[in-house]
Amino acid sequence: MDVWYVFDTARGSAACLMEGNILHGLLLPQAHLDINQLGHDHQCQGIQLLDREDKSVALVNKIRAYYKGSIINDWDVEPDISALPPFYRRSLEYVFTIPYGTTLTYGQVARAIGSPRAARAVGQANRNNPIPLVIPCHRVVGRNSLGGFSGPGGINMKLEMINMEKDRLKA
Repeated sequence: MDVWYVFDTARGSAACLMEGNILHGLLLPQAHLDINQLGHDHQCQGIQLLDREDKSVALVNKIRAYYKGSIINDWDVEPDISALPPFYRRSLEYVFTIPYGTTLTYGQVARAIGSPRAARAVGQANRNNPIPLVIPCHRVVGRNSLGGFSGPGGINMKLEMINMEKDRLKA
């Protein structure tokens, strides 16, 4: 059964929906996480609040470390995006492979998955990514701009994440 784990990070409160090592959803850190945002379906066992000292969920520890500036190259979870349409899945499966500190354009992702004219559709797939950060949609940008970012903090947070990763690699 799935459980929502709610926890604090250096950037605010976040939540991840997991069953064992399978990650179904992730809400990025925000100043005021509304627990009512957490979907309750028949397969969700409930919500578990983790305090700062709780180290029992490896993914939570890695997310906390990421927002403190650690380089995370392997989240050690299996992202479940099986409910998404096939094109979105293909797009996000490719985005999942983008290394820390690297950015690609929507067009580059589209070409890499064999749909060279589908840059806008790649953008929509990223917009509907249920597992941001782990599937690093923030690393996909427009050809002449940052593109969009539907997570908390919007485009400013996307830029902060990209810059933090690039700065850490230089250090």
